[in-house]
Amino acid sequence: MKNINRVGSLLLPVLIFVSSCKKDISLDPLNFQTTDKTNEAQLTNQLAGVYNPLEAEQLYGWGMWGYFTAGTDEGFNNGVSANSTTTQGLTEGLRSSSDDASYLNLWKSLYSGIERANILLSVINQPVMNETKRANIKGQALFLRAYYFYLLVNNFGDVPYKTKLTSDMGSSFDLPETPSRAIYDSIIKDMTSADSLVQTITQAQSTTTVTQSAVEGILARVCLSAAGSPINGGLPYYQKALYWAEKVIASGNHTLYSSSHPQYPGTPAYARTFINNMQDNFIDKNLTEGMWDAAFLSNGVGSYAGLGYQATQQLGVIMGITCPSPTAKSTGTYRPLPSLYNLYGNGDQRKDWVLAPYLLDTSGNRLYSMGVKFTVNPAYIKWTKDTLYKDGKILRIRYDTTFYGSGAVLSPVVDITTGAITSVNVVNGGKGYLLTRTPAPTKDTTFKSVSVTITSPSPGKNFIGYFTIDPSTGSITSNPVTTAGTGYVTVYDRPIAKWRREYEVNMTKSSSVTSSNFPIIRYADILLMAAEADIFVRGGGANATATGIEYYNQVKRRAYGFDPKSASTADVSVVTMDSIMAERSRELCFEGARRSDLKRWGLSVMINALNNARSSILSYNAITSPASGVVTSSLLQITNFLSNPQKYSLFPIPSSELALEASLSQNPGW
Repeated sequence: MKNINRVGSLLLPVLIFVSSCKKDISLDPLNFQTTDKTNEAQLTNQLAGVYNPLEAEQLYGWGMWGYFTAGTDEGFNNGVSANSTTTQGLTEGLRSSSDDASYLNLWKSLYSGIERANILLSVINQPVMNETKRANIKGQALFLRAYYFYLLVNNFGDVPYKTKLTSDMGSSFDLPETPSRAIYDSIIKDMTSADSLVQTITQAQSTTTVTQSAVEGILARVCLSAAGSPINGGLPYYQKALYWAEKVIASGNHTLYSSSHPQYPGTPAYARTFINNMQDNFIDKNLTEGMWDAAFLSNGVGSYAGLGYQATQQLGVIMGITCPSPTAKSTGTYRPLPSLYNLYGNGDQRKDWVLAPYLLDTSGNRLYSMGVKFTVNPAYIKWTKDTLYKDGKILRIRYDTTFYGSGAVLSPVVDITTGAITSVNVVNGGKGYLLTRTPAPTKDTTFKSVSVTITSPSPGKNFIGYFTIDPSTGSITSNPVTTAGTGYVTVYDRPIAKWRREYEVNMTKSSSVTSSNFPIIRYADILLMAAEADIFVRGGGANATATGIEYYNQVKRRAYGFDPKSASTADVSVVTMDSIMAERSRELCFEGARRSDLKRWGLSVMINALNNARSSILSYNAITSPASGVVTSSLLQITNFLSNPQKYSLFPIPSSELALEASLSQNPGW
């Protein structure tokens, strides 16, 4: 940037608005005010502004768990095709360019958060106030600035590392790129400093405030990223990752949930965190397993509508159980790949929570056959009680309708793996279906002529069943299945359902957004990161030691309904990196971790994972023959990623920034 009139998003003075609708106190529109106006209350408002970018659509409103996660082996957006033209659709289909708004808006949101933190930190020592409170505010701002830099360097690679206020830069606006490893080291340094300044989670009593749990957990994540590709920092960073993960474990502040949500007995313990997310931790504070959530306090309607900022959260709406209700609508747009479905073993309670085995109707009733419906058609065989009559000069037949039948309701049981209709339950047999008569038809009790129309989510084929009739009432009593068929329901028909609108507590709902929190990090992730780091620090890079195996088994036990802290039949005796890779997907899928995981494990691992996902799609499609649109959407991002893996490992530097920053260089392939 060569002159003050051409200022890119990296350096724009930032106007900060928070939920109270007050602007940042150190700014006038376009100009900084003097800092002698800062006081404790204003610092607190400024801090809210530093948090605010977490709610942006490009971060945890959609992007970081949705369209920016394209190129993994877990799921896909069924609404994205090769013809998608929205910026999100282009991004998610890996058909975008460096000109696209999605990348620029992410870049701007992150640098906006960084500038806001810089402003706060520049005046942190000014007010006369309690020093413990000052330290807590400073620690949160330091951490958030470092976290925004982590999202930048992890997704864009080498970027400008800006800790200087724009107002202090004079006329020199050209910031050089900083090597990624140096940025990681600065992030670790700042987060480490923040750890001694912020409160513990037991003091804060909140998962939406940065506490030591959040700092230490994210430090483990950052250090694992620096240990792996493309930084390849190796053992020193694995050691740091293990240190921070085990610091969380040793604190005793967290454990995995081992019981159902207190309001919903019978739900898996695994589900409790996500039910709490949907309820903004209103009923259950989520302090046991939760560590740090992005807060979304407005659903755009009702009592929260006037808070002064745009509601953005799409969890439960486009990622949720398909429901056509106009007041709690969900499109169920995100679907699993067969590769993810096949990862779950029999008895793993996470499977049916992540991949719902039912849909919802307009009234919120659960359709456990995934929407497969049998409509029994009226049965009729022409017989001797039909009579002829004349309508003027036209000869017509007056049919005796005694044996048309009515009222039958049949409910199919569907194998969700193959889509086969394995049996049919008779909910109501109806009456009048082909009663015994004189003269008797060829078959007295079993008739193909009582037929059904099958409506299902997927284009199933080849079902054949024969109806058995009670000759005294004409009621259908059973429907033996001769040929089960395939594809009436497919894996793709299961919506991603970690976050379910059934559990919302807002009385007035919006059809387009929810107020669900997003779990940026939770305790299960800590255990799996500790197990992974243990492999490299204590296990020589091969297998986890007994300590790491125990961390891994705690996650495994809970998944199968056991107490996480007690030995069980779910336990394994060997944990390798392959074990970690699979378990992280089973446990953390759709929480925004998979793309980053695959990348740090190395490009060859990423390519193998996507090739395996592609093979699982092709094999599964050959059996079930799903709708062509689903086939296209499920393969789109994988095919495009594999066409140029080096390119899609990083996001492009936005072209508008390249035009204004002479020192910036574009990432490979873009």
